[in-house]
Amino acid sequence: MNHPLNTDKRFCTNLSLVIKVMLIWFIVFFILSQVMIERKWLPTKFTDLRLLHLCIASIGLIFLSIVIGILVQQPLFVVGTVTIFCSSVISWRYRNKFDHIKRG
Repeated sequence: MNHPLNTDKRFCTNLSLVIKVMLIWFIVFFILSQVMIERKWLPTKFTDLRLLHLCIASIGLIFLSIVIGILVQQPLFVVGTVTIFCSSVISWRYRNKFDHIKRG
């Protein structure tokens, strides 16, 4: 039976394996996105956007990833990856915007 609420042991084992692999991917991708951002491997057209425009672009990318994720039948994977990348870029931009302010 292929019901979403199937309590078959094989189904639960496969599901937990998929979740573990996705969590590992999200952690690795987060680290890679931080490296890409800090080494300035992103196009300057994207990194030079003002913070508001960057947030709007990120929301647009996330909505686009929802559509693509549904089309390829992997919405959690695609949306999670794009969200991690966009949030990393926004946090980097926010950090750099206020670097000139003294802390403490």
